[in-house]
Amino acid sequence: MKFCSLASGSSGNCEFIEYKSTKILIDAGLSGKKIEGLLESIKRAPESIDAIFVTHEHTDHIQGLGVLAKRYGYKIFTNKSTLMGIIGKLKNFPLENVFVFENGLPFKFKDIDVIPMRTFHDCMEGTSFVFKGGKKKISILTDTGYVNPDMLAGMEGSDLFFIEANHNENMLLEGSYPWATKQRILSNKGHLSNEMCADVLSKLLKKKNEKVILAHLSKDNNKPDLAEDEVVTNLMGKSFIKDIDYKIEVAKREVASLIHEVR
Repeated sequence: MKFCSLASGSSGNCEFIEYKSTKILIDAGLSGKKIEGLLESIKRAPESIDAIFVTHEHTDHIQGLGVLAKRYGYKIFTNKSTLMGIIGKLKNFPLENVFVFENGLPFKFKDIDVIPMRTFHDCMEGTSFVFKGGKKKISILTDTGYVNPDMLAGMEGSDLFFIEANHNENMLLEGSYPWATKQRILSNKGHLSNEMCADVLSKLLKKKNEKVILAHLSKDNNKPDLAEDEVVTNLMGKSFIKDIDYKIEVAKREVASLIHEVR
């Protein structure tokens, strides 16, 4: 399996996965033109994409969805509640290639097995995804304020974790956001902090040199170096050592990462 973060953060989110002849995107939270350019930057033609899997209906995850669906006829996978949110936000959204799944019920798309799991976020019904190709497994977890045992069980044994480290709690609390916004972010329907991200990883890592990519960092309440340092320090306190037990990097905002090959 191959994985690439095309863009990650409050300004837009989009990830790419390839396994055998199957190529998919997770979310399309930038303009269609930007996503086309990001795909071309990793030498993948936009017309080669088979489908887009949608986590939820917030604009930073669906901005280019309608344009790409119309332009290329991509299949769109979403749960019913999220679909209603998409229809409410994107005018004339094409429904002919939409496939509705139910969170908690695994399914297969071409070469890839998919496990959709409900997240806890201020949206209609958020989804995290686990994608399996052969014996390899990639977990995508962003935009959730809480991770329950079912989600942990679904992600267990993954070779790559693309996981939210949205904010440093002190930066958030001391920052300029309105108190109500701070409370929402910190709630069970908000976002994972750096410390919470490390706690989730400590329950998932098996010291098999898994790859960790920190995702969806807040522009105002986090910094890439701070996020990585805080996660690494917290994991070290639980006997996980960077570069020995796992590899870690931080996803960039609108610059594609290296293509990670999970073997």
